[in-house]
Amino acid sequence: MAIQSSIQELGLFDLFQLLHMNGKTGRLIITDTGGNREAQVLFQSGSVCMASVHDRSPKTVDMLLEEWGVVDQTSMQVVARTIDNHKNLLDCLVAAGISSRTHLESFFSARIRECVYGVFKWESGDCRFLEEELDSRREVLALLNTENLIMEGARRIDEWSNIMNKVPSRHSVFRICLGNEQDQKLNLKPKEWEILSLIDGNRSVHEINNIVGEDLFTTSKLIYGLVVMGVIELAVDETNAEIPANNEERIDELVRKGRNYYSHLNLEKAAAEFEKALQVDPECFEAMRMLGEIYYKLDRLSEAAVYLRKARTQRPQNQKTMFIKGYLHARLGEVEMAIKEWEELREKARNPKIIDLVKHRIGVAREWEKVLQEY
Repeated sequence: MAIQSSIQELGLFDLFQLLHMNGKTGRLIITDTGGNREAQVLFQSGSVCMASVHDRSPKTVDMLLEEWGVVDQTSMQVVARTIDNHKNLLDCLVAAGISSRTHLESFFSARIRECVYGVFKWESGDCRFLEEELDSRREVLALLNTENLIMEGARRIDEWSNIMNKVPSRHSVFRICLGNEQDQKLNLKPKEWEILSLIDGNRSVHEINNIVGEDLFTTSKLIYGLVVMGVIELAVDETNAEIPANNEERIDELVRKGRNYYSHLNLEKAAAEFEKALQVDPECFEAMRMLGEIYYKLDRLSEAAVYLRKARTQRPQNQKTMFIKGYLHARLGEVEMAIKEWEELREKARNPKIIDLVKHRIGVAREWEKVLQEY
C-alpha cells in the first residue's frame, strides 16, 4: 500500500486513521514546505511506534539517542557491540545499564507523542507512506494507541488557540500579579503550586516547562489557568511582539541545532544557528545568551560583551548569564566587575555546587586583584 499526497488534500488526522484502520506497518514521511523540515513516523500494525523531526536529513537512531540525552558516545559504543545479543534495542539499552525499562518506555513514549502533536499542527507540505518491515534492533519502537493520539492531537489544536490568547509564546515571561493578596485563598493542585513557585518575572514558559518535566502543552495550559484566575500576568507587554506559531517552531529548531553543534564543539556552526534565530526573533534570550558564551570561547570578546549585556538586561536573574559574564569581565581585566557578577550569583543561587564553585572563583579573583594592586 503506497500513499503519496499533500497535507492539504489528505489531512494528517485522516491519514493516521487510515493507516491505523488498515493495520499498516511502515514509514510515513511528512515534509513541511514552509519550515524546511521533515518528519518520520513509524507504524507497527497500525500503531504509532516512533516519530522524529529533522531538517530534511534523517537522523540515525544513534544521533537521536544522543540528542535526547539517553546515551553518550561511550555508552553508544557499548550498545553497538552488544545489540546482536538482544531481541531489540530497548532490551540492549536496559542491559547496558542506561536506565530501567519503565523509565525508558515512558521517556520514549513522551518524545513520540510530543513529536506527533507538533506535526499535527503543520498546515502545508507533502506526505508519503512506505510499507516496510521495521527492525526493532535498529529503531526505537514504543507502541502507542493511534486513535488516542488523533483525539488528543485534535483537542490540543482546539485548545491552543485559547491558550495563546493568554500565553502568546513559549518565550513569554510571567510574574506574580502586583498587589495580589488572594494567595491564601487559592485552591490549587500540586502541579499548579509547583509552577506558581517558579514564576519569578525572569523564567520563560519554556524554562519552567524544562524544570517541571511536563510537555509544553500541559505547562502552558496550567499557566493559562493561573492567568485567568488573576494570579499571574505577563512580565512585559507582548501585544506587539507576538511570534507567529510557524516562526516560533522555526526558532526552536534553530536553537536546538545550535545546541547540538555546541555540544559537539562546533562553535562556528552553533553561532550561525543562533544568529539565524535572532533574525527570526531579535529578543530570543537563549540565542543571545549562547552567542555571548560562544563568542567568549572563540575569543571574540567585544561581540561576547554585546550579547551578554543584552541577555543580562532581558533576564537580570539568569544565573548562567551572570556566570559567563563574570568570566568575560575577568578576561578583560575588569576583576572588580567580575567579582560583582559572581557575588550576585552566589546570593541568588540555590544549588550548593554552584555556590561552592562561585565562592572559589571569587576567592581567586580577589587574590588576583591583590596581585594587580601590588604590581
